[in-house]
Amino acid sequence: MKIGLNIISMKADELVAGAVLAEELGYDSLWMGEHILLPYGTEYPAKPQPYGPQELLDVFVLLGHLAGRTSRIRLATGIVMLPLRAPVLAARQILGVDVLSGGRFDLAVGLGWHPDEYAASGTDMHTRGKRLDEMLDLINELFQPGDTEFDGEFYSVPKTPFDPKPVQKPRPPFLVGGSSEAAKRRAARWDGWYGVCTSPEHAALSMAEIDSYRREYGRENEPFETVIVFYQGGPGGDAPPREIIEQFAALGIDRFVVTPWEFDYHNALPRIAEYAREVGLGT
Repeated sequence: MKIGLNIISMKADELVAGAVLAEELGYDSLWMGEHILLPYGTEYPAKPQPYGPQELLDVFVLLGHLAGRTSRIRLATGIVMLPLRAPVLAARQILGVDVLSGGRFDLAVGLGWHPDEYAASGTDMHTRGKRLDEMLDLINELFQPGDTEFDGEFYSVPKTPFDPKPVQKPRPPFLVGGSSEAAKRRAARWDGWYGVCTSPEHAALSMAEIDSYRREYGRENEPFETVIVFYQGGPGGDAPPREIIEQFAALGIDRFVVTPWEFDYHNALPRIAEYAREVGLGT
């Protein structure tokens, strides 16, 4: 059973210790989401508000650093808002984590929801879905053997080399987060879905929907990973007991992401160890 940790709500000065401890205890992966800012008065769509003090580090800088302090555990974005960046810059950041980790990196992407973040980055929020689709196509091409030339609606790249290429072939896995039809269709075009579900039945319906899109795109025989993120108010809360995880695993879900310290920025390190014992990691 592959269980990863959502580390966005860890204190900044505990992230390295938490990563090392998680690897020692048998966690499969570390997932770091992002916000570039959360202004005063921000109302997060989910309740209760899932973020405490804003100790938010750049996701690629952090994962590159954790790559050097770990050797086995996978490192992942969960999620990163690629449309806040220029695609070639994003490709260099993705490549850096993949190379520095020796090929232990997964890229989960999404669109975000906060207009102030897009305004602060100088990016049009209303075209973020189209931009993300084009970015993924361009980044994928940059990571393939040989030179790249690209001319899209939003981005253009003259013929250029782009080296080194990723350690993982053909590139790090592209997973897509989100619950909308557009997000699930986007996931079906790539390598996996990073989603939340209210029950195993909900998960089964979402997986069936994505499978139908994969058949539509002729990708039903390509590798695909489903990652479920547990959350407050969901089945078992942020860190469900093993029996609930097993209900989801029986559906064929590949990996699970938990937050045993309940987004409160406190007690993360002891809870990482306690939860590993509770669900039998390493046994």
